[in-house]
Amino acid sequence: MDILGALASPFQGENLSILYITMSIVVMLVVILVLYKTYRASLNVEARLAEFSSLTSDPFANRLKLIETNADEFRINKRALGPLAKIIDEYCVFTTDVQGHITYANEKFLALSEHRLHDLIGKHQSITRVRGGDSDDDMQRTLSEDKVWHGELCNRSRSGQPYWVDVFVFPLSYLSEEERGYIYFGTDITAIKKLNSQLLSEVRKKEEAISKVENMLLHSEKMASLGVISAGIAHEINTPLAFVASNVRRLTENVQSLTRAVETARDLAGEQALCEALQAHDSTLSSKELAYLLEDTPQLTQETHDGVERIQKIISDLKCFSHEGQDAFSAIDIHHCIESALNLARHETRHGIEVVRQFDDREVRICGSEPQLSQVFVNLVVNAAQALDGKGKITIATRANRQHFSIKVTDNGPGIPAEVLDSIFEPFFTTKGVGKGTGLGLAISQDIIKRHKGSISVASKPGVGTAFLIQLPLSEALPGAAQ
Repeated sequence: MDILGALASPFQGENLSILYITMSIVVMLVVILVLYKTYRASLNVEARLAEFSSLTSDPFANRLKLIETNADEFRINKRALGPLAKIIDEYCVFTTDVQGHITYANEKFLALSEHRLHDLIGKHQSITRVRGGDSDDDMQRTLSEDKVWHGELCNRSRSGQPYWVDVFVFPLSYLSEEERGYIYFGTDITAIKKLNSQLLSEVRKKEEAISKVENMLLHSEKMASLGVISAGIAHEINTPLAFVASNVRRLTENVQSLTRAVETARDLAGEQALCEALQAHDSTLSSKELAYLLEDTPQLTQETHDGVERIQKIISDLKCFSHEGQDAFSAIDIHHCIESALNLARHETRHGIEVVRQFDDREVRICGSEPQLSQVFVNLVVNAAQALDGKGKITIATRANRQHFSIKVTDNGPGIPAEVLDSIFEPFFTTKGVGKGTGLGLAISQDIIKRHKGSISVASKPGVGTAFLIQLPLSEALPGAAQ
C-alpha cells in the first residue's frame, strides 16, 4: 500500500487540477481546429458553387457540382452519396442541354480535355470533338429516339492532341422527369486505341508479307509451266529447223557449184559472149547484173546459214533456261553460263550497248545448276541494258580465289537512288515503269544464289553506275589462286 500511495502522490492536490486543465485546453484546441477546417471548407464550397452558378443556371448541373464539391472538400466517399456521385468519381462526365451546349463537366473530364471550366460551360459540345466522324451522326439519331447511346468518340484536347473515350450518353429524362438534356460519362481508352492501331499495323504487314509470298509461289508455278511450254516449243521448232538447216547447207553447196560453173563459162567464152548467149534466150541479164549475182549470192547463202545457226543457238539456250532435265547440281563451267545468258539477252544489248568480258583465264568449276545460274545472269544483264536505255557499257568480270569464284556485272548507267537501294531485292519492288518489270527478277536471283551457298550484293552511285557482285563456292579449292 505504501508503494501505491507513493506513486499517486504527485497527482493529488494541485498537480491533479493542472492535468485536468491541460487536457481540457488540448481538447478545445482540437475542436476549434476541426471547426475552423470545416468553416474553411464551407467557404470553399460556397465559393466554388458561386463561381459555377455564375456560369450556368441549370439546376441539374448545379446539383452535380454540389455533390462533387462537397465530396472533394469534406473527403466524403462519393459512393456513399448515391449513383450520381459514384459516376462523377469513376468516369469523365459532362452534361449538355437539349441543344448540345455544355452545362457541367467534372474534374476528370477537365483534366483529360485540358480545358478550364469557364472555357466549356455554355459552349457546344462539338468544341471537344474531332470533325468528320460517323459516330456523331449515329449518336444524334439514337438520342433523337430518346434512347441510350454507347460508342467510341474521338475528341481533341485544348493542345490539339486527339484522345478516345468509350462513352455512354443518357437522356436526363431517365434520371428526372423535370430535367431535359443529356449526360455523358466515359472512360479514356486512348492507350488501348494506340495499342490496337499498332497491332493492326503489324497484322497488315504480316498479311502483305504472306500475300507477297503467295504471289511469289504463284509466279514460280507459272515460271515452271512456262519452262515446260518453252521446252515443248523448242522441240517443235527443232524438227523443221533441222530440215531448214540441212537444205540451207545443200543450197550453199549447190550455189557454190553453180557459181563456179558460171565463172568457168565466163572465163572460157568471155563475159560479153556469155551475156549475148543468155540474151539470145530472152534473158535481160547484163554483164553488171551477172557480176552482182556472182558476188551477192554466196553472201546471201552464208547469212542464211548464220541465221539458222543463231536460231539453233537460241533454242539450245531456251531449253537450258527452261530447266529441262538440268535441275540437279553438278560441276559446271560458269563462263558457259554467262555466254548463254548473254546470248539470251542479246535482243537487249545489240543496239548501242557494248558488252565487255574480263574473264579469269583459269579453268574452274562451280557446283550448281546451269539453267538457274543462267537465269541470274540474264536478269542482271537485262536490268543493266534497260537502265542504259540503248547507250552505254556493261562489263562482266570474273575472278577466282582459293575458295570462291566472283562474278561482277557493272554498268555505267544512271545508278540506283540510295533511298531504295536496300529494297531492290524485295519481291515485287521495281523502279521501272508500269509494264516494264514485275519486281521479281532480283528477288528470284538472290534466292538462287542462296541455294548455291553464295552471296549477291549491290553497290551503286547515282550518275556513275551500278555493280552487282556474286560470290559462289568453288567445287574444289585452288591452292595457288590469289586471295
